[in-house]
Amino acid sequence: MTDERRVEAVEQWFRRRGLPAVVRGRPAQLLVRTAPAVVFITVWQVLTAVLSAVDGETDADFDRLLENNLFVLGYDGLLLGLVVLPGLGSWLTARWVRHKLVDRGGAVPAAVLAGVFVLVVPVAGWVAEGGSMPLGLVTQLAILAGLFGAAFVGVGSIVGWALRAAFRQLRLLGELTSRVLPLLLLFTVFGFFTTEIWQVGAALPRARMWLVVGLFAVVAVVFLLATLKAEVTTLTQSHTVPVGLDKLRETPLAPFLADGVPAERLPLTKLERANMILVLVLTQVLQTLVLATVMFVFFVVFGIIAVQHSVIKAWIGRDPTSGTLFGIQLPIPQELLHVSLFIAAFSGLYFAASTVTDAKYRNAFFDPLADHLAVSLVARDLYLAELAGVPRRAEPAAEH
Repeated sequence: MTDERRVEAVEQWFRRRGLPAVVRGRPAQLLVRTAPAVVFITVWQVLTAVLSAVDGETDADFDRLLENNLFVLGYDGLLLGLVVLPGLGSWLTARWVRHKLVDRGGAVPAAVLAGVFVLVVPVAGWVAEGGSMPLGLVTQLAILAGLFGAAFVGVGSIVGWALRAAFRQLRLLGELTSRVLPLLLLFTVFGFFTTEIWQVGAALPRARMWLVVGLFAVVAVVFLLATLKAEVTTLTQSHTVPVGLDKLRETPLAPFLADGVPAERLPLTKLERANMILVLVLTQVLQTLVLATVMFVFFVVFGIIAVQHSVIKAWIGRDPTSGTLFGIQLPIPQELLHVSLFIAAFSGLYFAASTVTDAKYRNAFFDPLADHLAVSLVARDLYLAELAGVPRRAEPAAEH
């Protein structure tokens, strides 16, 4: 492998770890890099257009259609597809992109995907829902331009790493929720059965309910930023390697280990430091979103089983209304969705605080991310030393 290809492989390795700011070369093949996001948005738009077309124009139409068991089965299948297919398609495309970036190919298929995204999706939406086709074309072009900008600055690399890290740690979610949920349920289940929370949920329009959820999210993110910024500062000031150098011996950086690690660490740029903080925050946010989603689904199912429509009517003083989520009609009362959203947002805030402050949760969820950054910092030292000829220590750093 030539030196140029070796450096390209190392730079791609950093991008896959969510650290594009470390890379000194400019990103290439932007059209190919945007393909996973294009696939995700395309599948999402097509399925939502189909759902909007088949659910009728009014709540009465939708309630009438729900009397047909075949319609209910097909509609539930589309809802399941909306949850599964965009992410699955994006993941499969990302695997394809990873190989094409190494081979420096894939431009033609990526161009076809972009063409489908810009031209075919607006036409399909116009056929299914009506509306202005020129506006749809302009909207798709604007989204594609935004994806190009995000790929250029490395947003896709950061989001991709955070998603992979969150999914890798899903295996720990059962253990963690078994510790978190009992305490949460002590507060939330009793609150779920109070009249006041249902009255608030019934009185708030959906836009204002999202503002409430957003307020909880902002508080959680501000807390994580303040805490994780200090964590990154501690890591970058240390030369210790908590998990050793062995993890680098099977990576593109392996040839750089022959001369040892650099004697001194080059100071991090502000962009690199911000990148590392963003990786930690985004990963924690996605983990929090997973738990909040679990809580939301739990209380929706629990409400369907335990709370009759007559009880909801007694609590809120009127008949419950048909629910919608992201513009899609659901056979679930709107008030139940609002109450479940509120409880899920509160649970997410509690979880976000616990993962970085409670020793048990920190050991399971945060420490692996800290180790990831520690190894990445050593890899950065090797990469920059190779580019700039920085002196190295004869012996590697001591391993713990």
